[in-house]
Amino acid sequence: MIGPRLAALALLLTACGGAVAVATPTPSCRPAPSLALPSASAAPVAATADHAQVDPGGTVTFTEIADGSATLEVDCSQPLQVIVTDGTGLSVYSGYSAAAPASACAGEVTLATGAAETYQVTWPVDSSLPGGTYTATLVLGDAPELTLTLAVGTLPGEC
Repeated sequence: MIGPRLAALALLLTACGGAVAVATPTPSCRPAPSLALPSASAAPVAATADHAQVDPGGTVTFTEIADGSATLEVDCSQPLQVIVTDGTGLSVYSGYSAAAPASACAGEVTLATGAAETYQVTWPVDSSLPGGTYTATLVLGDAPELTLTLAVGTLPGEC
């Protein structure tokens, strides 16, 4: 019989305050990781980025410094090249530093001990890029290539 069962259910609900609480899971949210500024070095060069994480539409400036005592062969018109790739290896940006003054460039840069040359390239991050990890490869003449990893947008697991 349905009548006694419904009466028992009604009595049970009344005894419990007339309401049934349903637990809803709260989304797990962990804080964003503390990202250190990307850097890399291989004598005689060192590179850094001014951001570890950037929103689409923002900018990242890459700086590479060549320290003496060293001699490097560099392209006078485009000394530092930066190539940014996504997680699949697809190139999303390529840019160059400003040309060296003609009076200061003969293709070979010789740095005395304690001397340094600084080169910069700014990446205007396309506003349509999806969030994720990107790798910047910095090429300065015949110096060792350096790679820096940074995040664009919100990474998975962030709030």
